[in-house]
Amino acid sequence: DAKNDQDMSPSADDVLHFLNPAHDTISSLALRYAVPANALRKKNNLFADHLLAARKAILIPGEFYKGGVSLSPQPIDGEEEELRKSKIRRWMVACKVSDYDIAVLYCTQAKYDLDAAIEAFMADEKWEREHPMQSSSKNPPKTDRSRRKYGLETGISGQL
Repeated sequence: DAKNDQDMSPSADDVLHFLNPAHDTISSLALRYAVPANALRKKNNLFADHLLAARKAILIPGEFYKGGVSLSPQPIDGEEEELRKSKIRRWMVACKVSDYDIAVLYCTQAKYDLDAAIEAFMADEKWEREHPMQSSSKNPPKTDRSRRKYGLETGISGQL
């Protein structure tokens, strides 16, 4: 019955762990938080352990770790700022946009709801494809005058 009580208990919130590259590995984190290594990999989309080196922080799944408190030192900017930056980076990857300011704009407008920010960007992209910019009649498109200058546009009769 005790096992059934544990299964029925609500899952705790995920915990953000700030990585120390000199000491943290998937194995050490699994031991420290008593969380299966595969659960850590799955929660953080890590397909290989060496990918941990590229991260500043990872999520400890609340369904396994009931402590609710991170066992890592806090970052300089604070946990809220790190979560905000993480969402911005994830938006940039999902939308394939390298401009940080654009990412901040969309994330801020969506109040850092990642799905809403991505959806807004995709809707804007769709609108731009459906409504391409038209050139004004005042400024006709420029032609390549160098071809005409050297007689390349006149055909064989212009060269005789």
